[in-house]
Amino acid sequence: MTAVEFYDRTPIENAISSLTVKPDKIIFIGDGNRANKFLKSLELFFQKRDIKTQVCFERIKRNKLSNIVSVLSKIVETEEECVFDLTGGDDLVLVAMGIVYEKYKHKGVKIQRFNINDSLVTDCDNDGCVVYKGKPEISVGENIILHGGDIRYADTPSTGTYCYQYTEDFISDVNAMWEICAKNPGFWNARINMLEKAEEYYGDKNSLTVSFDIEKFKARLLNDRMEYITPKGLLVALSSKKLLAYTITENNKVTITYKNEQVKNCLTTAGTVLEQKVAVIVREITDEENNTPLCNDVMSGVHIDWDGKIYDNFDGKDIKNEIDVIAMHGITPVFISCKNGRVDDDELYKLETVANRFGSVYTKKILIATYFNKKGKSLAAFEERARIMQIKIISDVHKFKTDEEFKTAIKYLISK
Repeated sequence: MTAVEFYDRTPIENAISSLTVKPDKIIFIGDGNRANKFLKSLELFFQKRDIKTQVCFERIKRNKLSNIVSVLSKIVETEEECVFDLTGGDDLVLVAMGIVYEKYKHKGVKIQRFNINDSLVTDCDNDGCVVYKGKPEISVGENIILHGGDIRYADTPSTGTYCYQYTEDFISDVNAMWEICAKNPGFWNARINMLEKAEEYYGDKNSLTVSFDIEKFKARLLNDRMEYITPKGLLVALSSKKLLAYTITENNKVTITYKNEQVKNCLTTAGTVLEQKVAVIVREITDEENNTPLCNDVMSGVHIDWDGKIYDNFDGKDIKNEIDVIAMHGITPVFISCKNGRVDDDELYKLETVANRFGSVYTKKILIATYFNKKGKSLAAFEERARIMQIKIISDVHKFKTDEEFKTAIKYLISK
């Protein structure tokens, strides 16, 4: 079977037939001005999914109806069996399709349309035969590739996407850390900042243990215009949960040993615990209709390279961004920014820019925060800006009494 796609600026609309029909051949119809770059991304997407579909491109004069009709007619006359996908394309192309269908409907031409939002198929030719099957799914990485980018991976969260392993043990650790953090996010942030600086000054990325002299630590912090805040209270709480072990000698030397690398990552950057808690929560949300995960893929701390060209040494010329959590609800990307403290206005623009670039018109954008550093008119203006950008906000998440409340809040925004 041959699928005919009317080229659209929205990548997922162009790829939908390859995910639902799985045709032997796809013919894209368009003027070619922007198609070349997309076709390269589609080729990489096909390679990742091991799709063997042949891809062709037929140029049209987008403002000349007779030319479009001629190109479509040639396809119908040449291809033995074809289905035309009306998911994308300009208005004039759709008019041309109507003309061609009326002319060749005796040949069994099939016209269908896939609704990206709810995965429903419209049988546009009313012949009772639905070619598109199932509810397609793609991964976070595949979605980024389809939009012309790629994910930068690394063995440390600071340099790229760190692949967390969500074992039962790690999920239990995340829940334990969040339980401590949620009692007082400000207390948590100030003391995690101390652990982060200790790791920066005295740590080794290949070691779970860090040691430092308190007085010398204070001096280095002062040199960096930072005040020393004793992390002892937090160390006691974390130690009671077996997330780390620590000693403080009589001469004020501190030694900390983290449980494992993943826990260390969470305890040496203040915002990571909320990011991981959200990732765990999203992974656990289920679709009650079929008792399956609501999101088929969830990634945290995703470093996105905009042009898909990953260099060993970042020289400042490359464009990249980090998104705290990205989930895929079928073929709909969900971009989530997590803020465990101060939220600047720039956070909205960053989230909107990256989500629109790598999710197109179907993306969902969510900002999850513990509390805002805004009141009155400032808060109202921030919320109005978010509304205009179609960014949904969940605030005061540390006040949720149960994980079920947390899940319900996020599920509602993903599903609606």
